[in-house]
Amino acid sequence: MENQDNLRKTWEIELDLLEKLKQICKKYNLRYCASSGTLLGAIRHKGFIPWDDDIDVFVMWPDYKTLMQVAPKECQYPYCFQGVYNETDSMPSACRLRRSDTTGFTMWEHENTGETYDRGLFIDIFPLFTVPDDENEKQLQKQKVIGYWEAIAGHTALKHRQKNKGLSKNYEQYIPSFEKYVSQNGIENFTEADLISLKEKYLEACAWTNERQKEVGATSSKCHFRRLMWDTAWYDEMIEMPFENTTITCPAGYEQILERQYGDWRTPVRGGAMHEMAGLDPDTPWREFDMSKVRGHEDK
Repeated sequence: MENQDNLRKTWEIELDLLEKLKQICKKYNLRYCASSGTLLGAIRHKGFIPWDDDIDVFVMWPDYKTLMQVAPKECQYPYCFQGVYNETDSMPSACRLRRSDTTGFTMWEHENTGETYDRGLFIDIFPLFTVPDDENEKQLQKQKVIGYWEAIAGHTALKHRQKNKGLSKNYEQYIPSFEKYVSQNGIENFTEADLISLKEKYLEACAWTNERQKEVGATSSKCHFRRLMWDTAWYDEMIEMPFENTTITCPAGYEQILERQYGDWRTPVRGGAMHEMAGLDPDTPWREFDMSKVRGHEDK
């Protein structure tokens, strides 16, 4: 019963964050839409997938760049916006809109972010990029995206080393990639500004071109997964769909999008939707959260 109560309260926070994002997007005329499990929930359940705990949205790449610039000043307590320009520990592949008067953070965040990094409940905001039509350009893009991502991961691993924290085996292998990046760019003392620049290059490599192509995609370090690339035309028209006690913008081509990503999306299959949360308490501000309760980890 306690877990179910937590999930209900988490949904309330998520919906409040969605309304905040919608306000920002409306003010600046930015295009957003439901993605992944949130799109699936909107279409199949008219709300959250019953066992899901978060909201995921896409913002079209040109608008995503604007969002990263304007959202921080639009978010006063209890809201907090995390993007590459105002939070250097943020993931380069997504922004997060959070509620600082709650607690909800992932294991990755617990292991890889600093003490001032906001750990409130969040919604994920992903850029939706253009995928090059040309196969050679596709491969070149993939190489650049992976190269920048590995350099970012190597920097994270070095931060762990400097803090005498155990290095993640997954990230330790990328330290040479970071060192190669620093050497190639003639950087003597790597600064916060240099880290922002590196993450910008990662995002620009993901974007590649502003010209319309046949497909768009959720490009990441493992870019060009077929199930995460969709026909551009499927996103040309947007429609409002019921979502719990509100509505959410969805691409009109949702059937084709969901079929590409999930196959038989009409048949509910439990599992895979929830984050690996290290700490979750919708009633407690993250600064007051007892870190000894972090799952499987000691207090930092």
